[in-house]
Amino acid sequence: MAIDQLGPPSGSRPSMSGVGHHPAALASLAFDGARFGLATLDADDRLLTANASFRDLMGLSSEQPLHDIEIARLLPIGSALSCSASPSVREGWYEVYSRDAQAESGELLLSVTALEEDGIRLLTLMPRRMVSGGGVSRDALTGLSSPALFRDRLEHALVRAERHEHSFAIMLLELNLPPRPAGLVRWQRWQLLEQASRRLRRVLREEDSLARLDEGSWGVLIEQPLTAQALHGVALRLEEAMDAPFQQGGGSALVTLTIGIARYPEDAEDVDELMESAGVALKTSRCLGPGSHAFRDLQVRREVEARAAILEQLQEALLFPDAHFHLVFQPQCDVETGRWIGLEALVRWPRPGHGVTEHSELLSAIQELGAQVTLDRWVLSQALAIKAAWQRSGLALAGLPLSVKLTLETLDQNVFDGFPLDQFLKRYSAALAGLCLEVPAAAFSALAEQHRHLLKRLQRQGITLVADGLESGPVSLVALAALGVGGAKLAPALVAEMEQSRLVQQGARGLIAGLHELGLTIVAAGVESGSQYALVSRLGVAGLQGHYLCPPLGVDELLGRWEEGQSQV
Repeated sequence: MAIDQLGPPSGSRPSMSGVGHHPAALASLAFDGARFGLATLDADDRLLTANASFRDLMGLSSEQPLHDIEIARLLPIGSALSCSASPSVREGWYEVYSRDAQAESGELLLSVTALEEDGIRLLTLMPRRMVSGGGVSRDALTGLSSPALFRDRLEHALVRAERHEHSFAIMLLELNLPPRPAGLVRWQRWQLLEQASRRLRRVLREEDSLARLDEGSWGVLIEQPLTAQALHGVALRLEEAMDAPFQQGGGSALVTLTIGIARYPEDAEDVDELMESAGVALKTSRCLGPGSHAFRDLQVRREVEARAAILEQLQEALLFPDAHFHLVFQPQCDVETGRWIGLEALVRWPRPGHGVTEHSELLSAIQELGAQVTLDRWVLSQALAIKAAWQRSGLALAGLPLSVKLTLETLDQNVFDGFPLDQFLKRYSAALAGLCLEVPAAAFSALAEQHRHLLKRLQRQGITLVADGLESGPVSLVALAALGVGGAKLAPALVAEMEQSRLVQQGARGLIAGLHELGLTIVAAGVESGSQYALVSRLGVAGLQGHYLCPPLGVDELLGRWEEGQSQV
């Protein structure tokens, strides 16, 4: 950073006649005649001295005494003063916004230098136009990134997004301040902005960039991981951060945030367009009222709100699962005879007003709520209770292997109630024979040591582990063998791809051959047509599952089919 025209104004250079050449006199002359503002503060942040340029920049008359002026009520420089008191903080230039809601913007640059004696500090203040070059990265009031640094980070984020083909988003935040008649003077508004900045910083992650862009406005850069739903959640948390009253001069103030959200590359292709899109979203948010947020794409907001409604209903359903969920059972059929050789228990949620929610959509919502263990355990308990009832009735149906899908979280040893999965299942010991737990195949190669011990304990209970969802991606056969996995299930996506690609068929044959070498029982899921049935039947799998053979059946319908001897294709 270079400072232009540091000398006194032309035509106003003081005469040296009659002035001694003592260093103190020369220093005083330089202080008084500098074109930029200079002032000194005592340890209580009160002005001791100020030159004419400082008075002009601050609108102070030459007759106004300095001793009763607190600099924090004159300039928004709270963070700059705090940093100057810490020897570990490197001195530098800060940006100062000297305007309030009724004044024009006056961008100033500020430097605070701690002097050696009695906590005295030197302030250097100048208009930005006097400085050429960069170097200013912080806001004097809050210590947050400056607009210039925020833009620089946006440009770097754009380069990373283009290189790695991922997205990022920005949020423009606008604080809805009480009007001046509410009693907030200018310096109290600065205090409120400083408090609001601290609250915003606490909500965001360290990797998110927060910058103060102007009086009562901020910018936020959010990179991976990123979804519209996640951005919606961040916006809600930012809005909630303003809920508690702000303490101001013995009273309190209630304020809200208005937020505009734009995403790259969905809403813009460069930084300028992205900022413009976020500004459009901010205008939309203002129309929605204080404490609102909006996306640039209005359809995204509608989708996010619909998703939020699903999550709210699902959270209520999880409190009373017996009243909201039920199980269906889909048979697994022998590839040669068509007879039932197993059953898979699947959960269904009749969502009020929207019909039955399928397993994949339900699982996605459950993961957002972090309730995988709760639902998995409910499914297990219901499936085993139904099987135990079949056993008591002497139904041969109870002798079929029963498969239940599990998420990886359910294998965690440190679950919420302190009972790992094997301990939870002990209460159903009479029905555990033939239980097959389907775990995502990709998880087996990354299971921690504590998971491995749990799997061994489950196997000692007579439970079979099944690698679920095998697709065309890599799978560690060594890991499956080491963990004692007894079964494998080809994913519906792989079955569909085989019908379209001979290369995928060849890969599937190789995978199946490797699974046979390990002695695994293989079932192909998602067989939905006669052509798929004919194709998969030739690959050497033991069983088939899908709507073409038999759709999922409720308990009563399942029993009816079984008793009628229709348990074959």
